[in-house]
Amino acid sequence: MSSVPSHSLQRCLQKLGLPADLEVNWERLDLALTHESANAKDNYEQLELLGDAVLRLAATECLQESFPDASVGDLSALRSQLISDRTLAQLAARLGLDAYLITDPSLKTKGVPTQRLADALEAVVAVIYLETHDLKLIRPWLDPHFQRLAHSLQNDPSRKNYKDLLQQMTQKRHRALPEYRTTEPGREGDPQRYRAEVWFQERCLGKGHGPTKKQAEQAAAALAYEVLIEKA
Repeated sequence: MSSVPSHSLQRCLQKLGLPADLEVNWERLDLALTHESANAKDNYEQLELLGDAVLRLAATECLQESFPDASVGDLSALRSQLISDRTLAQLAARLGLDAYLITDPSLKTKGVPTQRLADALEAVVAVIYLETHDLKLIRPWLDPHFQRLAHSLQNDPSRKNYKDLLQQMTQKRHRALPEYRTTEPGREGDPQRYRAEVWFQERCLGKGHGPTKKQAEQAAAALAYEVLIEKA
């Protein structure tokens, strides 16, 4: 790979709202946009892993600053929505990231699946993070997206009770109910006192933590709900 940035890679960064003269590791960015179908060895998988952790941290900081009085359970449920594959894929598409993905030509006519778009966005975020090893190049353009979606979710009562939403979905589709397995590994006052898992059809669909049993189960249900939405 060349160390000289292509116009395509420069435009990709500008789409994110980053400065046009920002210097990044261009080879790494090229890697972040390469799917395994195009290169089985050199692709975005390793960067995606880091980007997932960076997005989780960015979302946590953004939510805690935006909703200082919200409970840990509510913040966990909101965060699960903000960094779900469906939400990240929608953001990636809005930013036009799909136009810069490098895939096997045979996949071009099939469109870009949700998972692939979400993974690529995570990888690109990792590249930006590695320039400074903090969030100063990430939060300025990412926060507005997170805040807009979080406020929308906060103002929609039907999106808050994920246990009810999940139950309605499983009953409608499968005429069965999810099972919650909740433990108490923490102590009183611990924001992660309870740990909940949602099981359905012998699969764990989501895990969550919270200071109360209810909040832990809501956080787990939010993740499980997103999993089933993805499969809809």
